Amino acid sequence: MSADNGIYILEAKDGFRVIHTQAIDNLYWWWNDERLYDDDWVEKQKEKGIINPYRGMGESKNELNPKEIYRYFRNSEVFKTKEEAFHEADRKYQEIMKSDCPIIEYGISFIEGWEDKEFPKY
Repeated sequence: MSADNGIYILEAKDGFRVIHTQAIDNLYWWWNDERLYDDDWVEKQKEKGIINPYRGMGESKNELNPKEIYRYFRNSEVFKTKEEAFHEADRKYQEIMKSDCPIIEYGISFIEGWEDKEFPKY
């Protein structure tokens, strides 16, 4: 079974953000139904018995989706330099590797393609 996880660094105009997450390929996923960006709506669908409301409702593109960037990185601290961001990424990595489940399948990676853009606000 795949952990499908990693530590990811995103650079935007205001600085660098660092997260540990799974399914980072969702940053390139574009939903056909705007309601799928609403976590509350998705949860209500699941409560109604719809196991996977996302199924067949989007497409992958070669372009970062700002709504997904926001969803993944919105709660992360902003670092001013790449060195500070990498230090935080390494701290997260070391913390996970000392845990009961020391798995980071994809290591530490930089998400490229957003460096010259503002961090999305929703």
